[in-house]
Amino acid sequence: MDLLPPRWIDVQDEVDDMLKEITLKSARLDKLHAQHVLPGFDDEHIKQAEEREIEALTQDITRGFLACQKAITRIDGMVKEARRTQRGGAPLSQGDEVMAANIQMALAVRVQEVSATFRKKQSNYLSKLRQHRPEPLLRPGPARLRDRQISREREINDIAHGIVELADIFRDLQAMVIDQGTMLDRIDYNVERMATDVKGAEKELVVATSYQRKTTKRKILLLLVLLVVGMTAQDTLEG
Repeated sequence: MDLLPPRWIDVQDEVDDMLKEITLKSARLDKLHAQHVLPGFDDEHIKQAEEREIEALTQDITRGFLACQKAITRIDGMVKEARRTQRGGAPLSQGDEVMAANIQMALAVRVQEVSATFRKKQSNYLSKLRQHRPEPLLRPGPARLRDRQISREREINDIAHGIVELADIFRDLQAMVIDQGTMLDRIDYNVERMATDVKGAEKELVVATSYQRKTTKRKILLLLVLLVVGMTAQDTLEG
């Protein structure tokens, strides 16, 4: 008997670790966001360094959500593989399939919640950036101002693109939650139907057993009647 836990338990631990890492990076990013939009602080070198760190952290966090999504999706493959390679050719137990579906759905919901919170923060930060966007230069100005404007526009575009990417991840996870919920409903329906079929079979068995007993009694009575008739006929002949 295999006492090792199913492989999808490892996925749960993996996603937990990635979400913890995302939470830590998000906290650091929140501080950088607040610092970066402070008014009256225009040291260009510091601003550029902040932008680079913000961009790197944002990309890391987005990649983390993508990694979570891929890890959760792997559970489907694990279940299919377990169905094919189950020891002794026995089918994968319904309990294990339900466990896998529940874990996958719970992880998808958790990642959805964390990604939605992060996406909202990104949207708020994007609004602040647009509010602090430098005015367009109507005539050629200092190179420093042009570079600052170009840098800010690039940052705004990158964040907007990241928000769209996060929305796509959220939708994919939502579809996964719906699929797993549908599968669990189907399993519940099959279990209820099986229970109904079992009850029906029990009733049929009771009826069949009762009929068999009645038939046996009738055969015995018929045999007794034949014996009595035979004995009566014999007495008549002897008389």
